[in-house]
Amino acid sequence: LDRERARKYGLSPRDMAQAFNFSLGGLELRKFNTGEKEIEVLMALHRDDREDMEDLKNLVLTAPDGRGVPLGDIADFQMTRKFDEILRENRKTRVQVHGVYDGEDWGDVQEKITVIMDSFHYPPGYSWSYGDRIIEQSQENQQMLMNVFLALALVFIVMASLFESLTHPLAIVFSIPFALVGVFWILAITGTPFNIMAQIGFLILMGIVVNNGIVLIDHINNLRRTGMSREHAIVEGGKDRLRPILMTATTTILGMVPLALGGSNVGNAYYYPLARTVIGGLAASTVLTLVILPNIYVFWDSFGLWCGRVWRNSRVGSRTPALPAGGVVGGVRLNLPGKDGY
Repeated sequence: LDRERARKYGLSPRDMAQAFNFSLGGLELRKFNTGEKEIEVLMALHRDDREDMEDLKNLVLTAPDGRGVPLGDIADFQMTRKFDEILRENRKTRVQVHGVYDGEDWGDVQEKITVIMDSFHYPPGYSWSYGDRIIEQSQENQQMLMNVFLALALVFIVMASLFESLTHPLAIVFSIPFALVGVFWILAITGTPFNIMAQIGFLILMGIVVNNGIVLIDHINNLRRTGMSREHAIVEGGKDRLRPILMTATTTILGMVPLALGGSNVGNAYYYPLARTVIGGLAASTVLTLVILPNIYVFWDSFGLWCGRVWRNSRVGSRTPALPAGGVVGGVRLNLPGKDGY
């Protein structure tokens, strides 16, 4: 804007701003009431009248004396590239760069991106960071890992209080990783991503998998209380609980099949990764639990018996300390029974 020429016509920068606001953006009027609803009304120039530079130069402004002044007479024009919009976050201006990665090893690619971005020399006050979605995914993974540990701790506490033992719940907890074999296989075969829904499915799976171990170990302990040997109780307990374990696992798996094959979703989150995770993990853990869990049970039970013997021996040794000659311990003389009656 040439302020000197504009002042000759009595036009101020404020008048220019109001003219631009109307000609380029329009003027919002009062809402029109139809009796049933209100309709927003906008008065603006037709698109054909505000398409190029010449239209802007021919825009006529009204001077205070009523004369029409073309904008081209009081302003110079120059084309410059500008942002369509300015984004701000936490009172800082930001520019977003979007990209799509279709590979598998996102962690390795993310490290390379970090190295490349850190190698740039930024002007003072400039910095870079990952987008909100990537940061949220990282936080979700950390929170999910914490949830897994909390779930393991809660499951162990409940089983320890009910079994009244620390070693038997450990045997069941150590059977949970067997479910990971089935989870990885079914996700790899079906091409299912291990996203947040699959992680929730694994969290649910932890509570389902221990059921088979509880049914088996509890029955083995009951047989041992009747006087049966440990090895014999394991064999008989496996025979007695084979059908209930298979029936429980099969009904759960079949109940998840429609969800695993369907397209149910909430927003952009599909349920099939959750269902497939539960199906694969439960199928693998059921087979491996019947074979491997008894061996883990024997190991931890033997370890518990060994710890009990060590504890009892240490208690007995602490109650009968060796006394030095003369019967003086810690500066106190003891009268000990002997040939002389003391």
